[in-house]
Amino acid sequence: MAVTLSQIVVYPIKSCGGVSLDEATVSPIGLAGDREWQFVDDDRNGVTQRQHRVLATVRPEPLEDGGLRLTAPGRPAIDVDRDGSSTTVKSLFGVPVEAIDAGDDAARWFTDLTGASGRLVAMRDPGGWRLPEEFDLFGQGAPFSDAAPILVASRSSADWLAERASEPFGIDRFRANLIVSGAPAWDEDTWDRFAIGPVSLRAAAPWPRCQIPQVDQESGDAHKEPAKVLRAHRWCTEAPGIEGGFRSIVEGSGLFGIACTIEPAGAVVRLGDELTVESTAAPVLAMD
Repeated sequence: MAVTLSQIVVYPIKSCGGVSLDEATVSPIGLAGDREWQFVDDDRNGVTQRQHRVLATVRPEPLEDGGLRLTAPGRPAIDVDRDGSSTTVKSLFGVPVEAIDAGDDAARWFTDLTGASGRLVAMRDPGGWRLPEEFDLFGQGAPFSDAAPILVASRSSADWLAERASEPFGIDRFRANLIVSGAPAWDEDTWDRFAIGPVSLRAAAPWPRCQIPQVDQESGDAHKEPAKVLRAHRWCTEAPGIEGGFRSIVEGSGLFGIACTIEPAGAVVRLGDELTVESTAAPVLAMD
């Protein structure tokens, strides 16, 4: 059975709702339109669903001019653009990111939504941005993406977890960019280098899951799964195959999905593209 690309999702604003696409263009930092915006607090640190689950209910609609139309339950729609003043914010690892402030109206909209003061910003030019050396497994800058340019997930593996979970949940909880169908569950743990249609990907690390997958991505409500099933079946205590400071993040976490680099910039990946595994490696987490 062929393994094919069954879903493409970009998240225009980090930690807000996703946009499903039929095709996506590869950018220098992942997929075009993915996590190019972020809500930051008054200290210019990124704000996510870890702090405010209600961000999951924000629905960004990309506009032709490069801006976004934002909606959320109980909130008026607002259009935001990239014509604001320059500012500098911080990535997850504290590295400065040059950005554009989306203005006072956008700031008030997010502040009213979350109850927390802050600003909406967009990346100005991520070219040349890099993580601190001890955390850089990727060599491909992705300032607002928690380090990983692309997250790939297998629908079979998500179904495997759901069958063993104490309550239902969807694959959307994992907020992956590229979702593939047709592979045996957990086969992706062994993928080292692989292609999806015209693009080449390199698996840099299995992805450690924080509390965000417990958030319903429609309502913003908190749940117990998939944390319980990940702890029971996908808990990593040792990750000798991971180098640098990222190893300490993988160890002591439940793992789902694979963080990858993707190239070449400008290539277009489409639904139905076939996945071809070019090389394999021993899995970080062995499954029975």
